[in-house]
Amino acid sequence: MTDVVQAVLAAKSERKSGAVSHRRRLVVLVLGILCGLFLAEAAYRIKLAVGIGWTPLGVGTTFHVWSEATVRDDTVAGYRHDPDRAVVGVRVAGGRAVLRLERTTNSSGSVGPSESHADRAATRILVVGDSFTENQRQGTTWPALLQSELGSRIEGTVSVISRARSGHGLLQMIDVAARACTAGDFDVVVVAFISDDLNRSRFWQQTRVVQNESRLETRLDRTGSGWLSLSEFYDSRIDANWCRRVVEGEGGGGGDKLIAELVSRFELRKRDNPRRIDYASVSSSFLYNRLVYGDPFFGIEGIAAVPRFSWRDFGRDPGMVRGLEALRKLESTVVLVQLPQYEEMVAGAYLMTSQQRSLLLSLEQLAGSPVVDLIERGGIPVEPKSLYLLPVDQHPSRAGLTWYADSVAGVVEQMANPAEAGKGIIELNSNNRDEANERSGTVEAAGVGRDD
Repeated sequence: MTDVVQAVLAAKSERKSGAVSHRRRLVVLVLGILCGLFLAEAAYRIKLAVGIGWTPLGVGTTFHVWSEATVRDDTVAGYRHDPDRAVVGVRVAGGRAVLRLERTTNSSGSVGPSESHADRAATRILVVGDSFTENQRQGTTWPALLQSELGSRIEGTVSVISRARSGHGLLQMIDVAARACTAGDFDVVVVAFISDDLNRSRFWQQTRVVQNESRLETRLDRTGSGWLSLSEFYDSRIDANWCRRVVEGEGGGGGDKLIAELVSRFELRKRDNPRRIDYASVSSSFLYNRLVYGDPFFGIEGIAAVPRFSWRDFGRDPGMVRGLEALRKLESTVVLVQLPQYEEMVAGAYLMTSQQRSLLLSLEQLAGSPVVDLIERGGIPVEPKSLYLLPVDQHPSRAGLTWYADSVAGVVEQMANPAEAGKGIIELNSNNRDEANERSGTVEAAGVGRDD
């Protein structure tokens, strides 16, 4: 009997010892994983600190200088430009002027031609979008080219009104479209966005005078405080001839005194920047942000190249829901168009993070219509690089603007019906497409920095 008791006790002791040993191994494993993550985070932060310093890459190496400051506050759009202005500028990268810039605004404060005869057109089209839609090359934008193209494709006169704003995401695009449609009558509303626009936050901008210098201020809350841009300069000494000379000259204007002065001022701004990257911060994981969102500084106000949100359903935003509901109640046809970027043209598919794909699906559900896939419909050229300003800028070239205009014109043309009673009427001709997850690829660098 004693032997049996001893055996039972020994078995219990062995099980207890085994359980303790198992817990110890589990604790060691968890601690090992935590230590590994800590070391990986620390190593990544060191890599960032060594590679880009205290200012994010792109912001820290590139700036714009314009002949005049035109940005003014706008309640809904976040900002608008002074009306009837023609300003020029250059993009400076690594101390060299690499690209000429231009911006011609009409009486509405939007980039584009005059809208004086828009109310007389048989077919009126509203376009909202970001810098890919607003930016001007050789005196034109793709919405302006769209107007000319549609004029030869559908019956009656056509007016295309652009309310695009550089930096806009889907949230503000819908805000702007809803406001514009309540103020005017449009047959078609084209919401033109790139993959990067899907998770951009709303923002507001205005020009402030700080120490006798015009500075661009950005805020995520219109009534709150914001931060001053490091990379936007305004100097009345520059004109179109100067811009051409420094960009086309040897060394990108490296010997130009004004370029040298601007580079020096840029370095001083970075040195005195109160919103430098805090590599000791524990409020966010840079490594997690990079792996999940494609941007190590995702969501860090005043540091991230683009203000972004992390949720995955547009239904969470009351303004988005209201805006889309307002658009659906109108007689206008709403067309969602996803403009491809260079990397997407090469890949033959839109490159998005899982968050952006989820947002795309929710956009379609709320809008009640599919997103037009221009990669499938647009006839991608064999060498798409000529459609962009690469390697100095990722935005479309003059040829790229023409491609966007032709591609969108093809979509609108397919929806056009003969004019009735002298008025152009356009109806949606929906085409089924694959689910977003099936037609879209992923890209680790989907959040790559922009310069707008």
